Amino acid sequence: MKQSTARGFGKKGWVILILTFFSILMNSMIIYDSLNVTIPAGWAVRFGLQNPSILYVFSTVAAWVSVPGAIIFGWLCGKKSCKFSWGLALIVNAVVCLLWSFAGSSPAYLILLCLANICGMGFNYIASLNVVSNWYPTKKGLAMGVVTIGFPLSATIATPLCSGLLAGIGLNGIYYMFAAVCLVLGILVFALVKDYPEQAGAYPDNDESFDRALADRLLAEGIAYRKTSYWQPKTFLKTKNVWRIIFPLGVMELFSLGVMSNFVPRMAQIGFDTAACTPMLACAGLVACVGSYLCGMMDQKLGTKKAIIITFLFGIFSLAMNIAGGFVTTGTVGDAGYIMIFVAQPFMGIMLGGAANYLVSLISTIWGRYDFDNGYRVMKPAVAVIGALGITICGALGNSFPIGYAYAYALICLLCVISVIVALRIDDTYVGKKD
Repeated sequence: MKQSTARGFGKKGWVILILTFFSILMNSMIIYDSLNVTIPAGWAVRFGLQNPSILYVFSTVAAWVSVPGAIIFGWLCGKKSCKFSWGLALIVNAVVCLLWSFAGSSPAYLILLCLANICGMGFNYIASLNVVSNWYPTKKGLAMGVVTIGFPLSATIATPLCSGLLAGIGLNGIYYMFAAVCLVLGILVFALVKDYPEQAGAYPDNDESFDRALADRLLAEGIAYRKTSYWQPKTFLKTKNVWRIIFPLGVMELFSLGVMSNFVPRMAQIGFDTAACTPMLACAGLVACVGSYLCGMMDQKLGTKKAIIITFLFGIFSLAMNIAGGFVTTGTVGDAGYIMIFVAQPFMGIMLGGAANYLVSLISTIWGRYDFDNGYRVMKPAVAVIGALGITICGALGNSFPIGYAYAYALICLLCVISVIVALRIDDTYVGKKD
């Protein structure tokens, strides 16, 4: 698709981006990053568990369970609207967080964690990002670069924030806060969001050079086209190019979930204490915030396919340096191995920043705004299935003897190399509706 020359996102567009940003931030904090604090210092204490490892395993289970959630909310987007799906998922998640605060056993914890993951698929991935794609069909790279900063920002702020809240208002108070924020976001989505900019009196890509009558006519034609489009979900499933997209972007998500969720245990295994990990995690989180926007810029300037390949190269370098540093280090802060691992962190941060960007952008690039919904509802669940394997791979290999996480990181590095080869074969020719 031809790139828009319009400047900025527009006032109404910024409302969409800000609500998406906070939806991403809250989901990442609730089901991933807060658990680094709430599991060992909160839930394990409440349940009387001396070893809380089972609660971390539950996160893998919940990641798999969330996949049907992507299908359900994808269907609801097509049947009702993305606005409805987005707002509903947030409000249901508010109820889930409220109930979660009363969980008195590990089975109840697992059920509520699964429900939170399912809701997160709706408001964090399916509905909100679908709306972003509708509003910015040719500026999706820049738009995604902005909203996905929520992922690394959550990783950066969740631990200190939740540690302070746990000491101040307790475990229940944290989940009351999560519930309140989700409820407010849900109400704002219902009040302020429109699936398409034309419905809000705005323009695609904030391009005011559009003729209003023409824009309205094209939108009506596009919505009508969706009902008879060749690109139905079953067509996507039968298309080879779709699977060339799913595999590398699934591996990118696998990298993100697997490596960062096990970074502290990895460092402990090679001889460092938690204090030594703190500056590395902070470095990765902060660079990932910048990296998310950088990936968006690469996407916009170079094209999504090239941006994916470059981002994978950063990830491969970071894993190679981490593995090598683990063998070289003596477990002393500042030695050669520690420096190698520290140098790897900015490149790892860029990979993490880009992991959530590219699926939305690539589907928009190839299929456009009117076939996006059917493509995304097929590809996102498949990508999530592969991504969930990251936690499993690192968990299974991480505790193996004698070098543990180095095996896991080496396997992920190999998958990244294969992904580059597959990504090179992606055909990014536009095949969607011609306006």
